[in-house]
Amino acid sequence: MREKKFAGVANWRSRLFWEVLLAAVIFFLAIKPEEVQADLILEPEDQFYQAHADQCEYVDRNYYTDGSVDFWTAPNGRKKGSFPADTRLQITHVYTDSQGAQWGVFLEQESGWILMADVYLDYDSRQFREDHEEEILTGEEQVLAEGEKVVFWSYPCSGENWGTEELQQELKFSEFYTDDQERLWGNVGYYMGSRDFWICLSEPENQEIPMEEEPPKVPGQAVETQGETAEQENAVSEETLEKIKEQGSLPVWILVLPALLAVAVAGGCIWFFWLRKK
Repeated sequence: MREKKFAGVANWRSRLFWEVLLAAVIFFLAIKPEEVQADLILEPEDQFYQAHADQCEYVDRNYYTDGSVDFWTAPNGRKKGSFPADTRLQITHVYTDSQGAQWGVFLEQESGWILMADVYLDYDSRQFREDHEEEILTGEEQVLAEGEKVVFWSYPCSGENWGTEELQQELKFSEFYTDDQERLWGNVGYYMGSRDFWICLSEPENQEIPMEEEPPKVPGQAVETQGETAEQENAVSEETLEKIKEQGSLPVWILVLPALLAVAVAGGCIWFFWLRKK
């Protein structure tokens, strides 16, 4: 009787294990890889970042170079190379050094750091919302039904869309923007792994909506020139940037020489005061 009782418990545990395992498999199969990737906080494999992660701000935004721009091994480290003009960089975290200069770590084939004052923001929905805060209004909820075909846009009248897609679930809108042609746009906070984009509710399938105006150039960090004060907060002085770049350009032997001299002096002292007497 006792053996049957324990056998029943064992069977119950085994059945529970397989049911939980099956549920887990179904759950993970139902999640699309792009959805998981979109929700992850990107962590660069960089030594400086790993040592100063708690001092870095997570941004995960795209920037571009307006000319040839140097990049570095670490903030205030050595120059590692350079990017040509119009290079797009995905910068995940920003570090501010003791001089007020901001550095961004980018995700490329190998990690590196770039001065934020040397790059410009790839204009996006987040910046559009900041620039048009008073024009983006809340209103009566509107719905696009599952199965409708729509075009996703980075921001209203950007001239840049992600193609036409058939909705796999209904979308609800409560924030709206009206452009100069009286077209109504709705903001999407999250959909199937994509975040913060727009749909033209007046013409949801139209891929030919032109750019309304060139987006403003937004520097990664404003530069304060002598005698002038930058409008943006957290600006860095032009003099500070020049010093950083000069230091990063110094030959390696200039940095190594003081250490070698110190070792030589220490060795000479040891020989003179200790080994020579023996």
